[in-house]
Amino acid sequence: MGTRLINVKTGDILVEFVGEKTFFYNKFLENEMRDLGIVIPHGMRGLYEGNDKIRLKDSLFQQAFREIYYLTSMNPDLFIWKEE
Repeated sequence: MGTRLINVKTGDILVEFVGEKTFFYNKFLENEMRDLGIVIPHGMRGLYEGNDKIRLKDSLFQQAFREIYYLTSMNPDLFIWKEE
């Protein structure tokens, strides 16, 4: 088991991180991450090896998802992380 991002109202799992693998259970979110990646704010690029964007295949994807995408694009009252 790994770390799961869960919708607290429905109990649906959106994404799960197991080791270095990422599993999406929400196809819309999966497509968005695969097609667009995560844009890294200018002031944070040093934390992401100077990259301006992190893609799903990148080793820093899980970190960028938790530290940038989740915090800036998701409502933490509706979506929570759970360690399983």
